[in-house]
Amino acid sequence: MSVFVILLLLAVGTLLILLELFLIPGAVVGIIGAGLCIWGTYEAFHTLGSSWGWAILIGTILTNTVLAWYAFQNLYKSRFAMKDKIDGRVNEFEDFGLQVGDEGKTMTDLRPEGRAIFNDKMISVWSFDGFLKADQPVRIVKISDNKIFVNHVNTPS
Repeated sequence: MSVFVILLLLAVGTLLILLELFLIPGAVVGIIGAGLCIWGTYEAFHTLGSSWGWAILIGTILTNTVLAWYAFQNLYKSRFAMKDKIDGRVNEFEDFGLQVGDEGKTMTDLRPEGRAIFNDKMISVWSFDGFLKADQPVRIVKISDNKIFVNHVNTPS
């Protein structure tokens, strides 16, 4: 096998590994690229001899490592990188000024959690009565542990 074909195998293998890392997930392209690099290195040992084979093996490993490191270092600058910042927090609770005794109407079924409207705001609520259908009048009976608990209006508090 000629030197050109060996270098072509190594170059295409390296390109496929980089494509796997940054554009085409799924491991298939990376495995094919690694296979081409291994095949090219094997052919270098077989065709060019042991000393050139070791030089090409070390060169291939160094080239792939340096290119992957460089690509990871510059990934955040690319147009594919996510540059937005997430400002939200987990478990933020806002009671919208609601108090025990306020009345509203369910928007969704409560099983036992669902949505209800109080003061023109849709709020996630929990039912003490178990299952409640949509469009039922409800009353707030408890606000605690970042949850608003409701009962059907006809149920005594």
